[in-house]
Amino acid sequence: MNALAVILALLLPSPAPLPNPSATLSAVIVNSGSTNLAGYRIEVAPDGHTQITQGAATRSIDLPAQLATRLYADLAAAGPLDALPIQPCMKSASFGSRTTLAYKMKTSADLQCGQTSAAGHALAADVAAITAAAGVQPAHRTTLPVMRRPDAG
Repeated sequence: MNALAVILALLLPSPAPLPNPSATLSAVIVNSGSTNLAGYRIEVAPDGHTQITQGAATRSIDLPAQLATRLYADLAAAGPLDALPIQPCMKSASFGSRTTLAYKMKTSADLQCGQTSAAGHALAADVAAITAAAGVQPAHRTTLPVMRRPDAG
């Protein structure tokens, strides 16, 4: 290696690592949770293999093939998720939650709000069906912050 190549290798930043393939190939449903309900994350691979995280618990299941196939067909038909026309909705600051869908590094708006397109309706239905098939139920948070008086020991 010549001296110029060595100097350039030392001075130039190393290339950024490639993104995790599953992060760009899988569809990810995220519910933010609320003040007293834990959120969840459901990562659905095209083959139906699904990883569910809720609170500190993580488990894997295989969804019925027709659910995964329908989700990915609806994702292909919808185009970029961040361009879906979705009606904004009002929610409680403490008790409201958001449910979004991410795919190919794009994230939808809140799918709990009114859908204004056929693609939005289809994806919201897919998310509801997958959440039900995965057995995800609202779960109360198990830990709450403990507030102590400054003078308490």
